[in-house]
Amino acid sequence: MIKKRHFYIVIGVLLAGFIVGSFLDLQINQAIYSQGNMFGVIMASFGTYPCYAGLSFAAGGLLVTSVKKKDLHIIFKILSWGLAALGYGLSVWLGSKDVPSVNGFNNDALELPFTIANIFVFLGFAALGFIVCNKGDENKLWSALMVMAVIFLLALLPTSFLIKLVLHRPRYRFVVNSGEIAFHNWWESYGAYEEYINKGHELYGVTITKEEFKSFPSGHSGSAAIMMMVLPYLSLFFNKLKGKETIMFYIGFGWTLVMMFSRMLVGAHFLTDTCMGALIVVVVFYIGHEIATRKGFIYKDEYHPQQEATVQQ
Repeated sequence: MIKKRHFYIVIGVLLAGFIVGSFLDLQINQAIYSQGNMFGVIMASFGTYPCYAGLSFAAGGLLVTSVKKKDLHIIFKILSWGLAALGYGLSVWLGSKDVPSVNGFNNDALELPFTIANIFVFLGFAALGFIVCNKGDENKLWSALMVMAVIFLLALLPTSFLIKLVLHRPRYRFVVNSGEIAFHNWWESYGAYEEYINKGHELYGVTITKEEFKSFPSGHSGSAAIMMMVLPYLSLFFNKLKGKETIMFYIGFGWTLVMMFSRMLVGAHFLTDTCMGALIVVVVFYIGHEIATRKGFIYKDEYHPQQEATVQQ
């Protein structure tokens, strides 16, 4: 079980980075930018795969626990099956999009082979979730998996899709290559880019797409931050990991920091983008974790409100 103070530490670090980036975004990117850096390309292509693997694992677990849970109402069974199918489908689809995209290897020909490969790769993680959860207490595990599914959706939707549709911040690599589009801070209006965003526009012989205006917040950083939830929660499924939740939480944080750096390295994001992407996920995780713990959906036998209150004081 993760103590509150560890959430506060991580949130504090990300907030500090966001504040610093609000003043020094451009200077930081100018100092570390490395166009086409292979480490950054590989992280952009495959760094999200651990997140998708966790999503597939949860999908397999939801499937088997909802079948075994005899007292589960048919509506919740259908909901569980739908979430399981959605989780596995998103893993395959998103993983297949990352590799060939302009953020990855920028080669559309890679989409089909990686789609086929990911069908089997993530099916393996779904099968692992099915097998592991089939051996455990379906009541406890189903509750934990539902909590994970809700956090996944509420955390990733804003960072990967929704906010980007409203705030069209140009990526640093576009600022560098455009020659005429000035740098903008995260809070400034991007109305001047409407021609680029809505219609596509040719600049110096290159067609500019909407993808170049999805800098804020960083979806890759948000996906990496999901590991701060997935890794500690594995203790609910693997007894050997019990008591190691805090260590796993910080391993996930370390992975997030590596992803954040890699996204700035290749000019895909600024510091404020990466900090906000991770921050949204951590805050959603914190709120979801607190509610689920207090309501007894997870760590039911380990949570003692009076004892924790004493520790906090």
